[in-house]
Amino acid sequence: MVAPSRSGSLNLDIRRKAQLSIVIQVLEILQDAWPETIEHPDVSRKADEDSISNALRWKMADVKDRLNPVPQLRFERESQSDDPDLETPIGLIDIKIIYTWNDKTYLTMECKRIRSTENSLALKYVRDGINRFASGKYSPGHAFGIVTGYVICDNPDGCATRVSNVLDSEPVAETGYDASHGWQPDDQLVVGHLHYRSHHLQSSLNNTIELIHAFLAIN
Repeated sequence: MVAPSRSGSLNLDIRRKAQLSIVIQVLEILQDAWPETIEHPDVSRKADEDSISNALRWKMADVKDRLNPVPQLRFERESQSDDPDLETPIGLIDIKIIYTWNDKTYLTMECKRIRSTENSLALKYVRDGINRFASGKYSPGHAFGIVTGYVICDNPDGCATRVSNVLDSEPVAETGYDASHGWQPDDQLVVGHLHYRSHHLQSSLNNTIELIHAFLAIN
């Protein structure tokens, strides 16, 4: 379990590095769990996001439990995202990854269906996915978040490009998108798998969150 830090830029850097190690571990589990997930009878290109996420959550837990040593992670489905000041629920997280004893420290995975050939799902990916991080509805004050795209076509790279183009066209006031950082491909987080990284300002919290995007194809 990662201990929370109180303050200071050095501590912030240490926290980010520790949290990035958790992100990488979760991405590795995600990639290893995906082949088993798409074999589940409830998972298909026509399935809704909830059905796919229900199967994915348990397959990720199975992969985690096969590791040696078993990492101290817990995957929760549709847990509440709370306002830490008001202590009230403000949303439901698709897959919440618990890795500390601190209730305010966790990793959020938002999941969205995506297709490369038209904009409607890409708009949902941005407006109902990315923007929830930017607004602070998800992961308030956090360093990282994950967005998983369930690819329901034969073109994961095209889906990533579609999301990037929509993100460029949406209001920065809503996306918090840092265009100077851009939409960056990364094949080093998990060797052999391509992810994308983007930065978004949570303006109400004066915090920049980095989102890691994984596009996973359903055959």
